[in-house]
Amino acid sequence: MKFRPLDIESEFNSQEQDTILVRKGNQIHVILLLLSATYGILYTFVNLIQGYQLQGIINATSVLITGVTFILYYRNRILISKILNLVQLIIVISLMFYYSPSSATHEADSILVFFIPISLGTLIVFQGRERKYGYFFAVLIFLLMTSLMIIDKHTLLGVEEVYEEGISHELILNLCGATLATLLEVIFILMLSNKIDEKLLKTNKELDSFVYSVSHDLRSPLLSVRGLLQLSMDEAKDDELLQKYLLMANSSIDHLDDTIREILAYSRNTRVEVSHEPFNIDEPIEQIYQDLKYAVHDEFVFEKQISGSPVLFSDKARINTVLRNLIVNAVKYQKKRSDQKSYVKTSVKTVGNQMIISVEDNGEGISKDNLVKVFDMFFRATTSSQGTGLGLYICKEILLKLHGKIEARSEHGKGTNMIVTILNTKK
Repeated sequence: MKFRPLDIESEFNSQEQDTILVRKGNQIHVILLLLSATYGILYTFVNLIQGYQLQGIINATSVLITGVTFILYYRNRILISKILNLVQLIIVISLMFYYSPSSATHEADSILVFFIPISLGTLIVFQGRERKYGYFFAVLIFLLMTSLMIIDKHTLLGVEEVYEEGISHELILNLCGATLATLLEVIFILMLSNKIDEKLLKTNKELDSFVYSVSHDLRSPLLSVRGLLQLSMDEAKDDELLQKYLLMANSSIDHLDDTIREILAYSRNTRVEVSHEPFNIDEPIEQIYQDLKYAVHDEFVFEKQISGSPVLFSDKARINTVLRNLIVNAVKYQKKRSDQKSYVKTSVKTVGNQMIISVEDNGEGISKDNLVKVFDMFFRATTSSQGTGLGLYICKEILLKLHGKIEARSEHGKGTNMIVTILNTKK
């Protein structure tokens, strides 16, 4: 898994994710500009009061450059603004270290601690497609800080000299300043992250409610239309052409109804809490077989094999949805054969605290190239039958909620075997 600060768990594609992350990085960049300006002004006055004119000039110059980065930002030269601000901060810290105001004791060397909040800011400002800049500058800062400490030997050998007369005011000021800067960055990041989470949760909840409501309300008029079509077909038995058109309309309605039911199943999986209850796995399998036996030719074979205990502790409604999708697919994509009968075989066995369910057929099968994509949303491996491409995706999402998994094994032209592994223990 790649390290992505403020990464967003969502269904956005990679380009959309990058756009969102860059936008959030830009927001944080503005806050860091304000921090840079504030600290520059503060340290300018502190240095001038202490009589450190060179250090005061360095900090004042930093404030001016920060002002330029503000202008670049508001002129939409955001990436240049980020790089310029980061570079000038690195240079300022390095100069403040090199031109220490107390040459005898080098008590201001603690200025290096400001590289910590700068490194943190680097990783969170450069997001999305810009993260390569963040990694580059973070490594650069680490190497620079290490080099300054090694080259300037007094930081390693003359520590006692720094503390001979107690803790220096420079040390206290720099440590407190760097700590406060880091703390403010972390607080802002947490606030922004929580804000993003709240917005995403609110949007997802509203969208899910909308999808559920619309899908549920669509089924009633659809069923009415189906009933009217059936009446029309009964009345038009002698008109073959009209019968043909009515059958085509009825087929389209069936397809639309399947789509709505799959959307409702997906919505239900996201909205309804998981329930755990014991039930006999044979019951939903047998019911699905009974529902489908009139939709296939007489020679189609439904097989079932259960070894071990048939009792499963899980969410019965969700398991039923998974089984129905897998068995319906096996029936839908059957292949007419001259050498053997078409079949679907559901096998169930218990291994330890897991139940393994296999739905096997000798249908069309899935090509090797498509096999890795069959669980993607809206992906259809074949056009030989109507479908939405949601069924296997819903199965995968349901099993993730049930702490299970699904695996597809198939050979094009020979058949498919869907293997479901699910935890079978009391909650």
